[in-house]
Amino acid sequence: MSSLNSHTNHFSIKAVSQATGVSVETLRAWERRYEVVAPSRDGAGRRAYSATDVARLRLLRAATELGHTISKMAPLSDSELGTLMQQSVGQARPLSRSAPFVERALEAAAASDSTGVEDILISPIALLPPSEVAHHVIAPLVHAIGERWHTGQITIAQEHMVTDIIRRLVISVSRGYLQRENAPRLVLATMSDERHELGILMCGWLAAARRIRTQYLGIDCPPAEIARFARDVDASAVLISIVFPDALGTTSKQLHELARDLDEHCEIWLGGAAASLLPTEQLPPRSVVLPTAFDFEQRLDLIPLSA
Repeated sequence: MSSLNSHTNHFSIKAVSQATGVSVETLRAWERRYEVVAPSRDGAGRRAYSATDVARLRLLRAATELGHTISKMAPLSDSELGTLMQQSVGQARPLSRSAPFVERALEAAAASDSTGVEDILISPIALLPPSEVAHHVIAPLVHAIGERWHTGQITIAQEHMVTDIIRRLVISVSRGYLQRENAPRLVLATMSDERHELGILMCGWLAAARRIRTQYLGIDCPPAEIARFARDVDASAVLISIVFPDALGTTSKQLHELARDLDEHCEIWLGGAAASLLPTEQLPPRSVVLPTAFDFEQRLDLIPLSA
């Protein structure tokens, strides 16, 4: 089916994903679990969405980005969703209240004040929701530190100092959540030759905040060992971070090795800057590409409540 059927003004799931910013996997999961929309089907059984469906999905995505869960939003009518959005917009000021922490941390980093950086970051971690800290404090701080290093305003030593502080704080706060014994289990790791870990550590924090039982295996981990551990703990999913684009050929091979050794019910979640660069046809079965933090958080909310 083409992206748009000119006779019916119905759209394919790929076109709807592009129009709403909601991944194809998330759209399917929302429909299956929450029946957020009811697309028709073409002669081949493929989904065909109306313009009304697209408008509703845009509202739902906007609502979830403001902190509302899809499970609570799904039963609402379009009118109720619109009212909720009007009420929420005035309450959502994450950037304005988070920005001062970023600026102060940058100033402390430039002064090589490690204690200052840590004290500044502890405040939002203690006071603000994890998602807000991850998206509006830590992510902008890491980006700004990188930019200032490239322009010579920050030294490599100062950049490493900030990265280490963030790493320690995120690991510490992630371990502080009580976890339900019957909660689903998520294993997080990077595969061989992948050494970037801040993104996956923050994902572990966001999952732990939802009381999901998480286990971070670290960087540069052989796929066979990741699979063995995931089987031992009966994991619902394994999250793999892929940031280094030069090794995508090797990555595809490792993903197939991982899939071969995992239990059949265990999904492979792919996140990180380079995850969306992997050709779909090279991905093993049960792979779910989560190109943004929004997609990752929505996928977390769709994990069954018990393993």
